[in-house]
Amino acid sequence: MGVEMKHAIVRSAVAAVMLGATCASAGQGNINSVQEHGRVDEGPPLSLPAAIAEARANNPELVALRQQVDVARLRPVQEKFLQPPMLEAQIWQWPLNTVNPLNTNMYMFMATQDVPGRGKRALREAAAEKDVALAAVDVDVRARQILDLVKQAYADLFVARKAIDIHLASVDLLRQLADVSEAKYATGRISQHDVLKSIVELSKLHDDVIGFEQQAETTRIRLNVLLNRPPAAPIGALTDPVERVLVTSVADLQSVAAERQPDVQKAHVRVEQAQAQLAVIRSEIKPDFTVQGGYMLMPHQTDAWMGRVGITWSRAPWARGRTDARIAEATAAIDAASGGERAMASAIGLAVADAYVRVKAAERRAALLRTTILPQSEQTLEVSRIAYQADRVDFLALIEGERTLLDARLEYYRAVSEHERALADLERAMGADLSATDVVPVSRGEAK
Repeated sequence: MGVEMKHAIVRSAVAAVMLGATCASAGQGNINSVQEHGRVDEGPPLSLPAAIAEARANNPELVALRQQVDVARLRPVQEKFLQPPMLEAQIWQWPLNTVNPLNTNMYMFMATQDVPGRGKRALREAAAEKDVALAAVDVDVRARQILDLVKQAYADLFVARKAIDIHLASVDLLRQLADVSEAKYATGRISQHDVLKSIVELSKLHDDVIGFEQQAETTRIRLNVLLNRPPAAPIGALTDPVERVLVTSVADLQSVAAERQPDVQKAHVRVEQAQAQLAVIRSEIKPDFTVQGGYMLMPHQTDAWMGRVGITWSRAPWARGRTDARIAEATAAIDAASGGERAMASAIGLAVADAYVRVKAAERRAALLRTTILPQSEQTLEVSRIAYQADRVDFLALIEGERTLLDARLEYYRAVSEHERALADLERAMGADLSATDVVPVSRGEAK
């Protein structure tokens, strides 16, 4: 095989791999299309605040929970009213020698009303109000969890798309390196083996892009489900996360969590619910009343009115033990709920501290990548390219430099996104959003 034939085979192989990578990236469905090694996102753009607002309003689970709260709000008002009265009719002295009820001597028509003791209805209404408060807190708890999932999915989708962009940009860089290699091969300065290394590297990039596009597709579907959109709905350009620094101390964040965290509030409502239930049970000691009135119709005598009043004896010796046992049970429930509240406060404090450590670690990692590793990787690749053109290093060193720079760029965006995920976990642990004074962006000059 002649030299020109070998050169033609090498050029064809490089062109085929580059074309295959580009066409495969362009044919990935709804995620993107590639035009001149650039990715274009279909659909309207989506910012993180807009995604959070949409999830808060449309997420089907949150909508269902809010409907359950509306149902619970209808229960306390029911405790304000008395039980319906009992209406009765009786026939007295029906002779055994007749089946005709008109031949009896007395008919009784009565109405009976049960009246609970003073203050019992108000206590039962207050206990039902605690059920409403508990249902409302459940919405806040789940909302924090779902919004955290939205933030995580948004960050994952951004990283996957950014990884595709970085890998497609590396295709142009490898094309330049392949041109240099082909020129050196044409002059006999390197072997055909060195030229084919660029083809292998392009194939690796192609494989990575396929994996990242699959990740972007599954994450887009997950985000659409959280937003209650059709799974196949396109999501346009995302807002790039800004490298930021958390300046508030962990102690201050834990103080906010102790006051506003929905799980802590839920534990506190459970204590109040147990206390309200104890008040209801203690009110059972008070007597209840029964009032009855009636009319006696006596065909062969003078008609008459009748009345009856009843009162419960709740402290009867044979009934007192049941009430005392219920009071003891309700008191133990208060102690258990109080213990749960203390345990939840401790767990939330630990969750805030853990998220805080993750946030600060991600900050340091992003700063290290931006200020040290990225500049060094760029410088190393440039030095390797100059040295390769001067035949002082082999092509493998050039490929390693290109791969190191690609990984450094990708790791920087991963670190920034990991910082956003850690901030999302911190906000979930706190039960509140961080303000602009809590997290400040890195200055434009530093983050350049």
